[in-house]
Amino acid sequence: MKNTLKYGLLGLGVLATTSCMDTLDTKPKVIFDAETVWGSKATVEGFAYSAYNDIIWDGYAGSGSCVQWESRTPNGIQCSQVDMNYDGLAIESSINTGNDWGVSRFGYLRRANMIIENVAASTTLTDDEKKQLTAHGHLLRGMIFFKQARLMGYFVPVTQVFDSSDSLTCKMPLTTSLEESYKYVIDDLKFAADNMEDNQPYGVPTKWAAKVILSRAALQAYAYTKKAEYLDLALNTAKEVVDNKGNLLTTSTGMFNETDMYNPEILWAYYREDQNTKFESFYETMRTFPNVKPGDVANNPYATLLKDPNGITFEAWGVFWPTQELVDQYLVNDAVTGEALPWNETSQWLNNTEDLDPSTITPENPVDIYQNKAFGDRRMPCPADFKNTNANYPTITQYATLKEGATKNISQLMYENRDKRFYTTVVYDGCKWFNEDVELFHGGNMYRGFRDKEEGGWYTTTTNYYWRKSSIESFPRAYYNLNMAIHFNLARVGEAYMNLAEAYLLKGQIANAVEALNATRTTHGGLAPSTASTEEEAWKDYIRERNCEMVNEGGDLYWSYLRWGKYGGYANEGEQPGGIVQALNRPVHMIQIDHERKTIVVNQVTIQRAAERQFSDRRYLLPINQGFLDLRKTYGIVDKYTQEW
Repeated sequence: MKNTLKYGLLGLGVLATTSCMDTLDTKPKVIFDAETVWGSKATVEGFAYSAYNDIIWDGYAGSGSCVQWESRTPNGIQCSQVDMNYDGLAIESSINTGNDWGVSRFGYLRRANMIIENVAASTTLTDDEKKQLTAHGHLLRGMIFFKQARLMGYFVPVTQVFDSSDSLTCKMPLTTSLEESYKYVIDDLKFAADNMEDNQPYGVPTKWAAKVILSRAALQAYAYTKKAEYLDLALNTAKEVVDNKGNLLTTSTGMFNETDMYNPEILWAYYREDQNTKFESFYETMRTFPNVKPGDVANNPYATLLKDPNGITFEAWGVFWPTQELVDQYLVNDAVTGEALPWNETSQWLNNTEDLDPSTITPENPVDIYQNKAFGDRRMPCPADFKNTNANYPTITQYATLKEGATKNISQLMYENRDKRFYTTVVYDGCKWFNEDVELFHGGNMYRGFRDKEEGGWYTTTTNYYWRKSSIESFPRAYYNLNMAIHFNLARVGEAYMNLAEAYLLKGQIANAVEALNATRTTHGGLAPSTASTEEEAWKDYIRERNCEMVNEGGDLYWSYLRWGKYGGYANEGEQPGGIVQALNRPVHMIQIDHERKTIVVNQVTIQRAAERQFSDRRYLLPINQGFLDLRKTYGIVDKYTQEW
């Protein structure tokens, strides 16, 4: 049996005590037997592991931390006509000072500070044990501060354990600058990275995991403060991980599901066992699978019924979908030259297809049409695809069909010979999923319109893709009440290479940056290496590589796009530093494949305000909850903070 921390199963019970004041220290209100908790390494670890569970769940690997944040990037979309609708952050319709992005995390901070203070005061722990256990407190606190800093920029820097007699000390203001905020973040994470143990059971952070997180935070700190010391720290820390653990980079295809949960490249993961975890527990499962009833499929004359060997295979409530933008990131090995190219630039594509004029497609003149037995016409594109479009961008970006004599269907030409990570990330037309044959062509058994809504969005995809990465793979069926084991990667070697490549780019060391990004591109992607030689080419290949490597992992790409916007230049399509993040400011797209798999249309996703994506420069930081600020004023706490929203 694996020596593994199962977060859902392990915790240390503690009793209740009063705190300082409601604005600073509310949960957990705990009293504890200090001799019991702080008297041995094992009990301190138990206390720390329980705290990790809550902090990880609060934005690092909890429900939606992958798919919901990814839906705010070009890689994904939240879009449903019956449930959850559209993400208001992506279109900036619901961002206001009434939002709570986690400014009040005093209970979590109390637990981290208790570890730091009580371990230091222990008379039974050895010096080595004190150093290692204190590092857990600093990692916990650093992760809390980091989440707050990259969301809101400012936070209350609680670094001590308060009690009810500390009423004056408790009147602690928010940090007054991003420099101050990130100093707290980096100091804590650096202490953890310098003092944690080299090896731990699976599920427990090591110094190497802490160093990956430190390099991640240092890049964000550099982007928002422009302090050169943070760029040096990011580079040196990521390089240290690569130099010591880079040989663990793996060709495994199961690191992101339950088939290879303990791969050595995973430096830290959040593991959940099936005894206490339901399929409905995570958006990454319950909200990414469709709801496919046999009767609905049977209404479509071209669809193949699913096998449904264990009951209805797909009986979930999906609202999150990958986009054509993500699929376009995964290069294809050219069948003639072996060169890694975009799918529509390969010789196999160009030799077997021809482009057609998108302007010939109208609501009255669709590319494909058939009769659904229950609901009538099913059109590709359908009338809704021409409504509520973003007029600043083409409605249809590609319209192509097979040439006479082509020996493969158009889906095969698009999806064969891809970057290997494509097959572990996206469910696409013609693949297998849960042992079922997936049809995402017009009229297929899982395409967007096989139920009553022609344009999709009733627990079915709106893009004609489904998520595979950061979910589960081998399972009887997708059903809310089934127990499941799942894990989410918190730090791994692949990210260290990505952080190193970015730091080298910022240093102007192009050759070193390309070497670093090629490590994952060739090992994980199975692609020919990048030959980029200019800064512009290297940034383009790096951004593509990070999208392929880190997609749907804890929101990494959302924060990366903000970081790249702060850099400006080649990192953000030529914009000035701090300008509009163009990738977050335009609509995303879907694929439509006709029922004969001969013709494709790539067009905007338009339903449920989907094409209204926008990015304003004030979104580099989200607002602090005004109710929190108002409550603090009643206690006489003066925060020098001006809301941008």
